[in-house]
Amino acid sequence: MDSPWHSCIDSDLAECERLMMKTLQFENKELTEMCQYVIASGGKRLRPSLCILSYYACGGKDQRTPVSVGSAFEIVHSASLIHDDINDQGEIRRGRKTLHKKYTMTKAIIAGDVMFSMGFDLLKNVGPEVVGYIIEASAAMGSGEFVQKDYEHASGVTEDHYMKIISGKTAKIFEACAKSGAFTGGGSPEEIHALGENSFHLGLAFQIIDDMLDVSGDPEKTGKLIGTDLLEGKPTLPTIYAMQDPVYGKELQDIFEEPEASLESVRKALELIKKTDSLDRCYKKACEISSSAKKFLGDIPDSVYKTSLLNLADYVVSRKR
Repeated sequence: MDSPWHSCIDSDLAECERLMMKTLQFENKELTEMCQYVIASGGKRLRPSLCILSYYACGGKDQRTPVSVGSAFEIVHSASLIHDDINDQGEIRRGRKTLHKKYTMTKAIIAGDVMFSMGFDLLKNVGPEVVGYIIEASAAMGSGEFVQKDYEHASGVTEDHYMKIISGKTAKIFEACAKSGAFTGGGSPEEIHALGENSFHLGLAFQIIDDMLDVSGDPEKTGKLIGTDLLEGKPTLPTIYAMQDPVYGKELQDIFEEPEASLESVRKALELIKKTDSLDRCYKKACEISSSAKKFLGDIPDSVYKTSLLNLADYVVSRKR
């Protein structure tokens, strides 16, 4: 049986878990409990993985560096999810209550702010370049959220709009993680660029599959209710493609434009999407982008870490959760 794509860095990821929990310990027991609740909810840890793999792929040797930088990115990412859930009024994240639902909105906002601070604190000794990468990614996340808000419940949203949204919300932080790992691992400018582009494209493919799972996934595996994006009016590629369908598109457009769609309308919309070729088109698009991601690794020296990145590109489009 083939080993998982992350097997070569399992010990590093375990160190990330320990460091994140240690970093998020405070005198206030409730604050500690809240921040650790978010981290303990799990997640795929793709962001620290990209940092660690890129670091070793460029010849880095000291485990402490990529573990610290990768943990910083994961804490910042987790903090952004707290604020996303508040913004979207989400109730479930990774199969558990969102932080503001389990505690209170006010406390959740504070916990998110503290986590942002602690994430950046882990980067204080790695140099301005890495701080620049994460600042750029954080700004892109905010910009992506604004573009998404502009096109919520807007049936005129296009694939180009969608790609701009997910570039900011997802792909840029993937890119920043890889570039940070490559830079601290001693990579050349060409290697830093190549690994960054690889991870940027992985981020795009990852998000397309994520949005497909919101339509056709198993809630037991994904940890969230199916149709959440539709309920919130988020413009995702499965919906965009389906609204182009000559038979079912118009009916779906009408549902998508509803400012407060009912659960019955969402169920109907999911049925309509599945009657079109939307999911097939989305999967094909994700596979094309994943294939492009692999090409950026061409000049990266062969290693178990490069192989892991190649296998990760396959995992991203084959996953069910």
